[in-house]
Amino acid sequence: MPATVYLVTGGCRSGKSSYAQNLCESLCPKPIYLATSKVWDDDFKDRVKRHQNDRGENWTTIEEPLCPSKHTDEFGSKTILVDCLTLWLTNYFIEEGAFTEPEGDDEDAKATEDGEKIADASIKALEKVKAEFDKLTTKWDATYVFVTNEIGSGLHADKAASRKFVDTQGWLNQYVASKANMVIHMVAGMPNILKDFPSRERNHKNQLKPLTSAELTEREMLDQFLSTRSLKMDDKGYFMLKNDHAKGVIRATYHSCIKNEKGEVCDMQGKKISCCDGSKSPEPMETFEGRTAKELTVMIFERWEYAKELVTVGHAAYIGREIQKAEDCLLAAKFYQQD
Repeated sequence: MPATVYLVTGGCRSGKSSYAQNLCESLCPKPIYLATSKVWDDDFKDRVKRHQNDRGENWTTIEEPLCPSKHTDEFGSKTILVDCLTLWLTNYFIEEGAFTEPEGDDEDAKATEDGEKIADASIKALEKVKAEFDKLTTKWDATYVFVTNEIGSGLHADKAASRKFVDTQGWLNQYVASKANMVIHMVAGMPNILKDFPSRERNHKNQLKPLTSAELTEREMLDQFLSTRSLKMDDKGYFMLKNDHAKGVIRATYHSCIKNEKGEVCDMQGKKISCCDGSKSPEPMETFEGRTAKELTVMIFERWEYAKELVTVGHAAYIGREIQKAEDCLLAAKFYQQD
């Protein structure tokens, strides 16, 4: 299974870099910035500095102008912002000598010969960058956000090498778009979805037949029956779930039932947990917030250091079901009641 790939394209100052950066930060707490550019002059140096200042300390920067696939060991379970395809292709054009302009405008034969050299070099550059892209995106547990430019939407270049670069950039964009899970076109800071994940692109004709009211009722009755079964609770603590519609998150709080020698409710270190004002329930030992059911369950059961010590398999399964219910209510703007 290949990596997840997003392609963000647009013209100059269309907002594509900001959108791509925000996308990466929303997906991963510690994203990677893969810089494909070389610093050509002071103006470009200042631009690079501005981009660096826009990114927080949670970002890791890797500079690699040609072969980023050699860094794939660092990309597992990360979101990688590749900025950008245009400069990446430029580096290969330089390597292959595709920016050599024909000499002698009056010498048609010479101009034709040099033009053919540019064409051959540009083809080699394109094939190499495509091969490197394929190699880079074979890492299944990485998510890539590629930024590129729609340079073909501007003025027609007057130089043969520049025209060939515009053509090649367009072909590279098409290739990456064909491989991408999602393609976003930025115009005046506004994102336009050109291609979406297959699960969201299905039209009604391709969807399965919806359940009838009777079938839905039957399932609700089954769930209600199962909710009445005898359930052994964990003796070390329990979760309380609520939706925060204003913030757009599901909130899970873990309340400890662990007691110290004095009979006081405490945390894993034996530190006393104070009770809520006017309530019998103790203050939460831990609080988690997630935008989706998957994000929240990953926080609790994969990243929380005490999950294995405090939560049984049955309790974890119960929380997983409840968090999915909470997400459905959050998306539908409905009230959620924990079972």
